[in-house]
Amino acid sequence: MKATIRNQTLLVTGLNGLIRVMGFVLRILLSRFLGAEIMGIAELASGVHMMAITPLTSGLPMAIGRLTAKTTQQDQTHPLKAGLKLVRKVAFFLIPVFLLLSPWLARLTGDIRVLPSLWFTAPCILILGYSGAYNGFCYGTKRSYLPAISELTEQTLRVLLTIAVLPFFRHLTVPWLAAVPVASTMIAEIAGLALVICILRLPLAHDGDVQKWQKPILQLAVPSTITRLIHTLLRSITSIIIPARLIASGLSSSEATARLGMLSGMVLPLMMAPCIFTGALGMVMAPRLAQSDENARLCKQFLIKLFAAGLMVSVICTLGMLLVAPLFAVVIYRLPELTTLFRSASPLCLLCAVENLTNGAITSLGLQKTAVYGALPSSLAALMITWLLTAQPAFRLNGVIIGLAVGHILGILWNGFIIARWWRNQTVL
Repeated sequence: MKATIRNQTLLVTGLNGLIRVMGFVLRILLSRFLGAEIMGIAELASGVHMMAITPLTSGLPMAIGRLTAKTTQQDQTHPLKAGLKLVRKVAFFLIPVFLLLSPWLARLTGDIRVLPSLWFTAPCILILGYSGAYNGFCYGTKRSYLPAISELTEQTLRVLLTIAVLPFFRHLTVPWLAAVPVASTMIAEIAGLALVICILRLPLAHDGDVQKWQKPILQLAVPSTITRLIHTLLRSITSIIIPARLIASGLSSSEATARLGMLSGMVLPLMMAPCIFTGALGMVMAPRLAQSDENARLCKQFLIKLFAAGLMVSVICTLGMLLVAPLFAVVIYRLPELTTLFRSASPLCLLCAVENLTNGAITSLGLQKTAVYGALPSSLAALMITWLLTAQPAFRLNGVIIGLAVGHILGILWNGFIIARWWRNQTVL
C-alpha cells in the first residue's frame, strides 16, 4: 500500500511537473512574442474563463471520485454516468448564457479587447465538464495517472499549436492575438478528453440506477463549487481592479495592464509550484481517505503523512524561489525589475501549498459544507486589502501580494479549524 501510494504520487508529480514546465516555457515564449500588455489582456480573459468553467470543474471531480471509491466495483460507472448527465444539463444552459453575456463581461473587465478570448472560452465549459467527470472516475478507481497523462497531451498540443500558429498571425489585431492561446487551449482540451475516453472504453449506456446518483453527487459537489466560485469571482474582480488601482497610483493605462501581465502571467504561476506535488498527493490520497473514513486511526495516519510530505516539499520550494528569483527575472524573462517582485511573492509558495493541502483533506473527508463559510470572509479580506494598498505608490503590486497572502492565511486558519474539530470528534479504533 505504501509503495503504491508513493509510486503513484511520484508518477503524478512527475507528469504534473512536466506539464507545469511546458506551461512555463509557453508563458515565456508568449511574453516575448506578445509583450506584457497583451499578456495582461490574456490574464483579464483568464479570470472570466475560470468563472465560466468553475461550476463544472471544481466540486464535480472529487464528488464523483469519492462516490466511485466507496461503491462496489459493479456499480463504479454509475457515478460517472450521472455526472456526465449533469454536465450536459448545466453546459447546455451555461454556454448560450455565457455567449450572450460576453460583450457585457468584456466591458466589465475594463478592456473590451478580451471579447474574442471569451468567445473561445464558451465551448470549454462542456469540454472541461466532461473531462472533470472522467477525472473524478479515474481518481476514484485509483488511476490518478490517467488525468495527468491527458493534461500532458493537452499541454503538448497547446504549446505546439500556439508556437505554430502565432508566427502566421502577426498581422492580427491585439484582441485576436490575445485569443490565439485560448483557441489553442480549446483544441488541446478536446484532444485530451478524447484520449481518456479511448483509453477507458467504458460502457456508458444509461440505466435506471443512474438517476439516484445525481442527488449524492450534487450534495458533495455543490459546497465545493460554491467555495471555488467565491474565490474565483473575487479573484476575477481583483484582476479587474488591479489595473484601475494602479492607474490611481499614478501609472498610465498601458503600464497598468503591463504590470498586471507581469504579476499574473509571469510571477504568480511560479508561486503555485509546490501545488504540483501537493495536488498529486491529494489526488492519490483522496480515494484512500474515502474508503477508510470509518476507520479513524487509518484516516489520521493518512492525514499525518499527507501534511508531513506536503509541508516538506513546500518549504523547499519557497526557499528555492528566493534563491533563483534573479535567474527567472534577468535570464528567463529579461526583466530585471521582476527580481524584487519574485522575492516579495515567494511566501505565497508556502501559503498556496498549505491551503491546497487543507482543501484536499477537507474534500476527501466530505467536510466541504463547513468550508463554504470561510470562503467569503477570506476572499473579501484579500479584495479589500488589495483595493486599499494597490493604489498607494509605495505598494502597488506589493499590495496585491499582501492581499493574496492575507486571503491564504485566513483560508488556512479556517480549514485548520475544520480539520482540528473533525480530529477531536473521531474515536480511534
